[in-house]
Order: sequence, then C-alpha cells, then structure tokens
Amino acid sequence: MTKKTVIIVDDEQAARQQLKEVISGFDELTLVAEAADGKSAIEQIMLKRPDIVFLDIEMPELNGFDVAKATQDLQYQLVFMTAYEQYALKAFDTNAIDYLVKPARPELIAKSIGKIIRQQTQIKPSGSTAYLTLSDHAQQKIIEFDHINYIESIGRYRRVHLTQPGAEIHNTETIISEQTLDGFCSQLPESQFYRLHRSYIINATQLLALKYQARKHFVLLAGADNPIPVSRSFVQTLKARIAERMHTED
Repeated sequence: MTKKTVIIVDDEQAARQQLKEVISGFDELTLVAEAADGKSAIEQIMLKRPDIVFLDIEMPELNGFDVAKATQDLQYQLVFMTAYEQYALKAFDTNAIDYLVKPARPELIAKSIGKIIRQQTQIKPSGSTAYLTLSDHAQQKIIEFDHINYIESIGRYRRVHLTQPGAEIHNTETIISEQTLDGFCSQLPESQFYRLHRSYIINATQLLALKYQARKHFVLLAGADNPIPVSRSFVQTLKARIAERMHTED
C-alpha cells in the first residue's frame, strides 16, 4: 500500500504534536515534514510535494493564505486549521478541502482525514496518480485526467470541460478554476494534453479531426459543441503528435 504523505504547518508546538498523534493512528498516512512558519512551509511543500497539508492560518510574517497562494499550482489536499472562525469563508475560496477550528478534537481531525482518504479511494483508481484536485466553490473535486475534455481560458478564470463520464461522476459539465493554464500544463502529462493555443489545452484522446477553414486551423473534440482554434505556431507540432499517436496505436 502506497502511503499518503503529510506536512503539518503550525507555529504552536502543542498543535503540531496533537496532529502527529492523530496521524500516527492512520496506516495510510506518513508524516514527511513539519513547519512552524509560512516561509518554511512553502519550502517544505515545494521540496516534499506532499499529498495532504494541515495548515494553520495565523502565523508570523506569512500566514496560511500566503502559503496556499504560493503553492496553489501544486497538487495536494489542503486542510486549514485556525482558532478564528471568521476565516472559514475565505478558506473555502482557496483549494481547501476542509476547515477545522482549533482546538480541534482528535475525533474531528480523524474524521477530516477519513474524508480525504475515502474521497481519493472512491474517485481515483488504485495505484494511479492520474488526477487533478480542483476547488469548485466550497467543494474540492478530484478529477481524473481521462475525464477532462479541454480547458479554456476565459478572462481571469479557466473553465475545465469534462467528458461525458466525468460529467456524470461530478454532476457538472464544467468546473471554473483560478489556476493558470501554465499551472495546468505543469500538472498534466504532455503526452496526453496539448497546449495548442494561448487560451486552450485539449485532451488528445478526445481529438477527432484537425480542420483547415478560412485560413485557420481548428480541432474537433468528442463531446465538444464548438471547434477549438489552433495557433499557427503549434500546427506542425500538432500534426507530428497526431502522426506519432497513430503510429503508437498501430
């Protein structure tokens, strides 16, 4: 069994110790680092790339929201812990999957951990890391790569379009995210997802055709109502990748 890695961030030693004791009761988890301030937290998250982070909000210099923003392009489950209930609404504007008010009872911490483990087990195939975690309002969603059709940039937001199986699982056809397209590119496998335009990323497994019309190139995707534009600079690369995929499938 592959264990989920955990980082604890809290400027109070007693709070960190309580979390460690609860985490030690889960065979599925292993603690890989702890930090007592925001700067150290960012360094440890960048270095260790954990699956789960328990993050205090009120800390000297950099607070928990600063840490979450600095590491927002990394893929991990975030649980905020704070003594101040007024932060709850802002916490769920981030990618937080849960929010616990300190001092949190051990059974509530254990319940939060259990929720994370169950969610990953239900949606993510065993032994696979082929997924993204996205925040949809106050809910964290785990999206398999194969359930992403394409991603488009719309102003300051990105709209993730799901395939039909993905839409059925998550009960929505699209998810709005503040993550940048560059951020998505850093997490998605280049062999499967193509950044074929400054405003679009497509899942190559959904590609039906490359068309040329009115001096412009477009692609047609399964389940997509509208054609997706291809930038001139990517046309030859796209043709080469299509040929390579066809050769691999043969």
